[in-house]
Amino acid sequence: MQDAKTPITVKSAYESLQAAGFPKSFVDRMLPEWWDNSLLKTSAGALQFAIILKQRLGLDVFFGQDGQLAINAHAPQANFKHRADTSADELNVSAALGIAMARIAVRAKRNQYVELPTDPGAIHLMARDAHNDATMGFEGLLNLCWAHGIPVLFLKDLPKKTKRMAGMAVMVDGSPAILLGYDYAQNAKQLFVLAHELAHIVCGHVGENGALIDEEISQVVVGLEGRVQTLRDGQESEADHFALAMIRNGHSDVVDRFSRASSAVALAAQAMALGKATGIDRGHLILSYAKQHDDWMRANQALNFIEQRIHAISLVREKFLANVDLDAISEESAEHLLAMQGFQG
Repeated sequence: MQDAKTPITVKSAYESLQAAGFPKSFVDRMLPEWWDNSLLKTSAGALQFAIILKQRLGLDVFFGQDGQLAINAHAPQANFKHRADTSADELNVSAALGIAMARIAVRAKRNQYVELPTDPGAIHLMARDAHNDATMGFEGLLNLCWAHGIPVLFLKDLPKKTKRMAGMAVMVDGSPAILLGYDYAQNAKQLFVLAHELAHIVCGHVGENGALIDEEISQVVVGLEGRVQTLRDGQESEADHFALAMIRNGHSDVVDRFSRASSAVALAAQAMALGKATGIDRGHLILSYAKQHDDWMRANQALNFIEQRIHAISLVREKFLANVDLDAISEESAEHLLAMQGFQG
């Protein structure tokens, strides 16, 4: 980042940010309480502004020879897995914000990163033990991630009209983090997103100080009658396969054991019985049935009959607060990390 030769104007700074997908109303919310735009009149203030934008918005900011603020709107070393009708540029804002959050979170986590085994069956058993449960569910996998020093965050706060991503895997100085992008209430939907992003990490798909962003993940799609338009590639197929093996613990043909359900209640009952017999999460079984039979409406109704302790994002919040030391980072960074996840108060 070069020193500013001349002070920049507030108007030009916000115009540059708007062009990068960050409207003034959103940027103002992201700035610390002490910030005053009059500080942009000085070179020192302009440099401080650039530092804040990098830390909180994940933006690569520099100054041109004319002293004007310039922004590299493309997230560094980001690999986008997106729908055929979505361009990578539409996900840059989510990517930049997620990477910025991950950088803060890896400094605040209590546990150092310890690599997980490359055997999905071993991870399945470890996640069950992490929650002392007969099945590997969302809570157990959350516990395992945090125990191995992998923060799991929720990216809630985005500018209006910004494209959301389903999940993101980030690597910061050798330490990974995972971000969830959709406010799915059902643990089963978040389970596959989390397993898929963890698979990207375990399979080595995320480069050093890079990120892999999934706009859409096939196992949890609820729109378009379950028909996915995501561009699949080798890494996505490998992550899907690994995640399914992790969740199903070798029972690859488990969905074939379902009979066609006559109602949501009947589907839930089948899933509960099959989950007890195989040790597979009941909600995951329902979603798997939906994908195979293109019956998402009935499946979403059936999920309401599956008992879960807490709303999925509330569970993410609970595990986040239990596994980070907010005193290890500045008060401003802690407040920002909480605010971006909607965890204040």
